[in-house]
Amino acid sequence: MKTQPPLSIAEQMQVLLASQDVATWSLAHLGLPAEWRDTNEPGNTQRCQQAVDQVFTLTRADIEAYFATQQILPESLPQFSTQTGARDGTYFIAKGKHWELYHQERGFPYVSASFDDLAEARKLLINTFLPSWLSHLYVPCRTLNGKKIKDL
Repeated sequence: MKTQPPLSIAEQMQVLLASQDVATWSLAHLGLPAEWRDTNEPGNTQRCQQAVDQVFTLTRADIEAYFATQQILPESLPQFSTQTGARDGTYFIAKGKHWELYHQERGFPYVSASFDDLAEARKLLINTFLPSWLSHLYVPCRTLNGKKIKDL
């Protein structure tokens, strides 16, 4: 696998904030075959993960610090709607002293988690924001009923 100097934290965050497929982006950045992105082919999942791991060196603390310095609230990321609606998507809704994160399809929520602690809810928002290629950066979050989860 070709090596390149790692991207800065800001550059890595810009790729993530652009909602690009990090496996495709990493392969292209490293000059590796685009065909490797087809994870139905044997060995490609591992090749893609190696490429992502080489390019994306940030830590969870780096992500949280970047959001803090840029004054980005996780709920303001484009993946999340903070107002209820009928369209498909991921919603983060304040309900008094509680917050609910849920995915909705065809107008109906199909998976959700409720929180009584905004900091815990924001942990899950960041987990949801991060692509599965960076799942090693997911942290456990305590839901309203005390259950520990890393994703919905």
